[in-house]
Amino acid sequence: MEKRIDKRHRCKASIAWGCFNKKKMFNAKVLNYSKDGMYFESDVFFKEGANIYFQMNDCLFDASDPELSEGLRTISLAEVKWWKDIGGEEDNHFGVGVKYLEYY
Repeated sequence: MEKRIDKRHRCKASIAWGCFNKKKMFNAKVLNYSKDGMYFESDVFFKEGANIYFQMNDCLFDASDPELSEGLRTISLAEVKWWKDIGGEEDNHFGVGVKYLEYY
């Protein structure tokens, strides 16, 4: 059952991300996003509830999507909502879903 309220937009973006307030950063590929969060794939993950920091390195949009950049953040804090192992036995690769943290 689909739990999302907002429409997802496809993209191919590279980000640098890591645990908030830590220096170590990791590379990841963003595959889709909405106004409230995004999905990316990386060789590492943090557990649900972890606060992360990310910054966009570059992005290619799906040109057929009329609402291209609605909700796309180039730098932000987010909370890990879920993760899944998408690698094989010899490959560490994870899908990670995050929700953007609100700022005021």
